[in-house]
Amino acid sequence: MNDLAYDISHLLESEPFKTSVPEFRTARVAYVAPPVQSVAAAQEALAKELLQAAAAHEALIQQYLRMTDVAYQDSYGQ
Repeated sequence: MNDLAYDISHLLESEPFKTSVPEFRTARVAYVAPPVQSVAAAQEALAKELLQAAAAHEALIQQYLRMTDVAYQDSYGQ
């Protein structure tokens, strides 16, 4: 094994490398508490969202089934 030594003293004596780092700015935001709702109101809102998403979910399922059916038929040459 070769023992190599490198003289790096010139690095220690040279001017330190300076980088420009942007200053971090912070913003204060006032906390606004969500409006107080009853459990029944929250359940009703969730039910409405689920009903609205049901149609899109069904369309995605049908699209997936069509895609996999085509892929299945193509893989067997039918």
